[in-house]
This record gives sequence, structure tokens and C-alpha cells, in this order.
Amino acid sequence: MVDALSIHSVMEQCYVLAIFLSVVALSESIQQQPDCSQLRQYAMPRNVRLDLATKVLAYENKRDASVSAVYLCALEGLAGLILENPHKPLTCPHSLGMHSLVFEIEEEPDINVGVMSQAAINVWKDHIPHKALHMGREYEINSRYCR
Repeated sequence: MVDALSIHSVMEQCYVLAIFLSVVALSESIQQQPDCSQLRQYAMPRNVRLDLATKVLAYENKRDASVSAVYLCALEGLAGLILENPHKPLTCPHSLGMHSLVFEIEEEPDINVGVMSQAAINVWKDHIPHKALHMGREYEINSRYCR
């Protein structure tokens, strides 16, 4: 069972992660299990990452269906840096050509990751195809860019 603090932490991570979820045209198939363990404290639980990424990619522009998507762990790390200071302005991601899709949800004791991520996707779904195309560039990001 996940305690309330862990749920709150996962909710915050999803809130920020979705800002930086990006797709990049690289190969024939989606990277099914992105390993972002090198992010240590900034890494989201694997099941949360895969659930959210899969749901976002389901709304990817259908005319680009032959183009695959790759999840970028560097963007998840950037989201973690922003979580350290939620009042930090989002000028760094905006300067890199990334645009925010924000979602907030009230903390509830019985909420699970699937319900939370689906609620976020329902809010974002009309914007995802346009943002995914616009953010089709890969960046190497580390903390020095966003201080």
C-alpha cells in the first residue's frame, strides 16, 4: 500500500513530468521501458512513467503514425529540478522550445496512478498532438541550464 506522502509525491511528479513529456522521431518502435534510474531522486516510478507516456502517445498526431516516439529521461530530470522549487519560473523549459501542459488534482487517499494520469490526459488531449509535433527535437539537459 502506498502512503499519502508517496501519493502526493507521485502526483507532483506527474504534474511536472507532463510539462516535459516529449516525443522524438528516431526509430520504428516506441521505447517500451525507458530506464531513468540514473536520475536517482528525480526518477519517477517506472509504472507511473510508462502509464503516462503511453497515454500521451495515444493522442499523438495520427498523420505521423509511422513516426515512433522516445521518452527522454533528461526531461524527467528537469521536472525533478523544478519540483525542488515549485515556485521557480518555467523560463528554462520555455527557452528550450517546450511548452507547459499543466494539471493539478486534489490529494485523495484512495486515488491511484491510473486514475490520476487519465484525468490529466483528459485535460491535455486536445493539445497533445500539436505539442508533440512542436517538441520534436532532442535536447541534452542538465541542471546548469536552469539555475
